[in-house]
Amino acid sequence: MTTTSSSAAVAATALKTTTTTKKKNVEKKEQRSYEKTSAPPPLEITNQEYSELLQTASSLTPQEAQVELVECARFGEVDAVRALIKIWSDKIKDFVNKTDDFGTTALHKAAASGHESTVQLLLYHQARHLTNTSGKNTPLHWAAANGHEKIVEMILNHDFDSYQKDAVDVLAKNSGGRSALTEGFSSQKTKLVGMLLEHDSAAEERLLMGGGKSIGRNDSDGGGGGGSDDNGGGGNHDNDNDQSNHNHQKSGDNLVVKQGVVHEFNFLRVNQEKQEDHHCHSSQQEKEQQQQPQEEEEEEEEEKKTLLVRELPIENADNPFDDGRDQLDTTGLGIWSASIVMARWMADKSLLGRFDGKNVLELGAGCGVPGLAVGLYSAAKHVYLTDYNPATMENLKYNIDVNSNRPSTNNSKSSNAGEWLERVTAISIDWNDETTWPKEKMDFVIGSDLIYQKSIVPLLWKVVKGLMKEDGIFLYTCPSDGRDGLQEFMDAVKKEGFYCYSQEVAPDLYRSNPLSNGDADQAFLHFYELPVTEYKLYEFRKKRI
Repeated sequence: MTTTSSSAAVAATALKTTTTTKKKNVEKKEQRSYEKTSAPPPLEITNQEYSELLQTASSLTPQEAQVELVECARFGEVDAVRALIKIWSDKIKDFVNKTDDFGTTALHKAAASGHESTVQLLLYHQARHLTNTSGKNTPLHWAAANGHEKIVEMILNHDFDSYQKDAVDVLAKNSGGRSALTEGFSSQKTKLVGMLLEHDSAAEERLLMGGGKSIGRNDSDGGGGGGSDDNGGGGNHDNDNDQSNHNHQKSGDNLVVKQGVVHEFNFLRVNQEKQEDHHCHSSQQEKEQQQQPQEEEEEEEEEKKTLLVRELPIENADNPFDDGRDQLDTTGLGIWSASIVMARWMADKSLLGRFDGKNVLELGAGCGVPGLAVGLYSAAKHVYLTDYNPATMENLKYNIDVNSNRPSTNNSKSSNAGEWLERVTAISIDWNDETTWPKEKMDFVIGSDLIYQKSIVPLLWKVVKGLMKEDGIFLYTCPSDGRDGLQEFMDAVKKEGFYCYSQEVAPDLYRSNPLSNGDADQAFLHFYELPVTEYKLYEFRKKRI
């Protein structure tokens, strides 16, 4: 009954996330009305041909029928699958969920290969969404990995609850530690990723904690032994000085703190290629051997240059801006990728010396990532982390306190653990109320991704001007496009008495994995837009220096 194989081609397109960024943060979930799998697909052959398939199916042994079911689903022979189900469902219990030697079901095979009609038929006959035994992959894993948008949509919206409770979990991980959501990101299909993010199992709290529980092992009859037939893909930190008495649990490569997660960042982390000449003379080799202990010591020192930052679930995630009432804006509870790019920029050795002995203020600091990086990596005189929402301010102060055991890495060399934090202060300021602004003028004002609507542009420039010294500098980072008001912001530069001293695209290094342990999956899960979005670095000055 098996014909020729049809391979699943993955059409990869560049994932654009400039306007969507994290779904958890700013946009209401798009309301989609997908149809449930309430009817089987129509016959694709004549009635006579279907009668012949029924006769063939009847002539098979039970074992042969199970093998053919999975193989026909693999090749998308929907009417052969239809005939097998009709003949054998009454003879073999749970026939539609029978597996091959790798615990792979017909639904796995059809989903992996992109056969929509076959998936529709199997779901109509109540095929369960199970994990296979070889790699703990679900049909959704394989459909997402291969970029099959329609099949992902069908699985996510099928009424499994009538016969299999909690069947679909987009964050459940396979044996390789990859979830269907992670596989979806790899497909580089925006719509597919959006559907996965909108599923109930991708709730904000679970995204922050790095995933969900694994779906149970495939418990259908006929599961097999070892081997692999997978079509899918396939740093913990204990804080002993937590001053906030939060309940902790480890999750993946982050420290889960009650409702949020603490990330450990190393913004000096660089994958450097050694440029030594391996064919040099022995004298040069001896010199390198002498340098090796020093290099190892520097590497050990480098490991200490990490920063802890907690992010929390966004309150009122469907409307975090709360219709413009600034104090209720909860977007600062999460870490935006632009702030990571900004922190990398602030920690760049070519920039750090500029902050020595200077006052630096971060506007709209949120979790405080860039400002904390300035405090940790530079010898700034004072760093002010500012925001307005009470919950955001509480978390900002937590992020200062949680770093109390971290020594400064600036050039002073004599800084004791936590001493640098004496130069870092979190203050609440209302952009509309100048009485809340610091009295002291700033040498540098920094900010990342502050513009999300054009109406905020005049107020932003007013605040920047009001906070800066006459020869002050405003450093700003944001996505290159996709932000309402960005063009208005640039148009207003001259009008507000500034000029753009420099603008450049952020180098790839600034968009690389910032986690201290280098875990790529965790970085992708929490900051998936970071490597695929272009960011701009701006320097604005009040007057020529």
